[in-house]
Amino acid sequence: MSSNREKKLNKSDVRSGIWKFIFSFVILSAVSFTSVFFFFKSYDTQLKGVDDEVGRYRDLLNRDNLLRTHVDSIYARMELLDSDKAYNDNFLRTYILDNVREAQDIMGADSANNFKHYAVLMQKIKPMLNLKSQIISVSFKQQIAIRNVQECQGKSNQINNKMKIDPTRKFTGRRR
Repeated sequence: MSSNREKKLNKSDVRSGIWKFIFSFVILSAVSFTSVFFFFKSYDTQLKGVDDEVGRYRDLLNRDNLLRTHVDSIYARMELLDSDKAYNDNFLRTYILDNVREAQDIMGADSANNFKHYAVLMQKIKPMLNLKSQIISVSFKQQIAIRNVQECQGKSNQINNKMKIDPTRKFTGRRR
């Protein structure tokens, strides 16, 4: 005997309950699958982004090392120019300016962001070279003026020595 509580369910109610269960199961499965899919997709995207950043950073480090050697070379040439040991100052100056242009090409567009110290140095080298060339030309003019003064003093000393000689002492004629 069945009581009032155990009322028989209608077939349509059972069928609609089963469909609701299947529909909710499919939706929950789709949501969970989508979340897992996007989790792995974001992992791949982040991994690619990190790999790209590492590649850019390695490229930046390589350019930094290359710039360091260029700047050291420029510094050594500047010291050579300062010590006046170069055979041809003009050739050395143009060689230094060529190295500065190469360094600026290596820096490229990153000079404003990543290579600030090198960019400032490269901008200051050209005025320093111009100043050094002016100093060299002035020192050449000074050396020429010193040489001319020394020649003039030598000639003046020779003339003074000749003028000190009394012409009457070497007179070979008869004395009065």
